[in-house]
Amino acid sequence: MKKASLYLVLLSFIVISSTVKAQNDLSSTLSHLSSGAAQAYVAPVVSGFGADLNSGWVTRVTSSKLLGLDIEFKIVAMGTYFSNQNQTFSTSAAFRFNRDQAATLTQSVLNPIARQDIENQIISQDFTVGISGPTIVGDKNQFVAVNFPGHTFTSNGFQYNVPTQNIVTQVNGLLGNIPALPLAAPQLTIGTVYGTSVSFRYLPDIQLNADLGKFSYFGFGIQHNPAAWFDLPLPVDFSVGFFVQNMKVGSVFTSNATMFNINASKMFGTSLLNVTPYVGIGFESSTISVNYNQNIDSPAGPQQVNISFDLKGENTTRFTLGASFGLAIVNLNVDYSFAKYNTLSAGLGFRF
Repeated sequence: MKKASLYLVLLSFIVISSTVKAQNDLSSTLSHLSSGAAQAYVAPVVSGFGADLNSGWVTRVTSSKLLGLDIEFKIVAMGTYFSNQNQTFSTSAAFRFNRDQAATLTQSVLNPIARQDIENQIISQDFTVGISGPTIVGDKNQFVAVNFPGHTFTSNGFQYNVPTQNIVTQVNGLLGNIPALPLAAPQLTIGTVYGTSVSFRYLPDIQLNADLGKFSYFGFGIQHNPAAWFDLPLPVDFSVGFFVQNMKVGSVFTSNATMFNINASKMFGTSLLNVTPYVGIGFESSTISVNYNQNIDSPAGPQQVNISFDLKGENTTRFTLGASFGLAIVNLNVDYSFAKYNTLSAGLGFRF
C-alpha cells in the first residue's frame, strides 16, 4: 500500500515538474514581449490552468451520516483541451523594438548618422503595432511577427520615412501544438460530520531547480449532503460544494481558482465491488497573475522593465459526467467536463 501511494505521488511530481520547466522557458520567452502581446500570447493557459484546478474534486457525493469516518487519498490527473483557435492570436498593442529590430527597420535610411539617431528614437518609445502568430500552445516552428505601421522621423532637421515592415521575433509556440494542458495533484478527503466532508490538495514549497524558483500548491473544499437533515431517503445522493485553490511557480505566475458546484451520484453494487455514476454542474472562476522582466534596449544600454498583469479564465459554467469504480479499498474514477474549455479528469486512490 505504501509503495503504491509513493508511485502515485511520484507521478504527480513528474507532471508538475514538466509544467514548471515550461514556466521557466515562458519567463525567458516573455522577456521579448511587451504587456499587450504577452497577454494575448499566454491567454489559452489562463483558462487551461483554471479548468484543471477546478477538476476532479467530487467523484461521489459525501455520505449523509451524522457522524462517521470516511477517508480517501488519491492522485488526481487533469487535462484541459485546446482547440485550433487557441493555437494562434492576432492583436493590436504597444510594442518596444530592440536594437537589432530597429536596425532592420532603418535599412532604407542611407545616412549612417541619421540611421543611428533614428534607431535610438525607435528603441526609446513604444509603437502601436499589429502583433500575430502562435500562442504559447501554438506551433514551435512558427514565430510571433510584429507589423511596424511606418513612421516619419526627424533627424538633424531632415525627415526620413521608415516604411511599413514585418519584424519576426524570437517568440515561438512554446508548447508546440500541445493538445491539452496537464496537471496532477494529491488529494485527501475526510468526512463526515452531519453530511459534511472536507478535501485538501497540498504540495509544500519545492525547489525543483535553482533557476525555476519554488513551486507550491494548495486547495481546499467542503461538500455537504443536505439529506443528513431529513429522514426520507432520496433516489440519488445529492450535495453542494465549494472549492478554492492557489498555485504558484516561482515569481512568474500565480493561479487562483474557485468553484461552487451541485453534484448527484448513485452507487450500484456492494462495498467490495461497485460502480458509481455521477454528474455535476459547477460555477467557476479563475485568474492568473503574470510577472516577468521585459528586456529592452535604450540609448544608454540594455535594461529590464518589470511587467505584471492579471488575466481571467474564460470558463464560467461546467457540466461534469463521470463514473467511479470501486474494488475493496481501491477506487478509480474518470469524468469529462463540458465547458468553453473541456477537461478530462481521472483519479486513482484508496478509501477507508
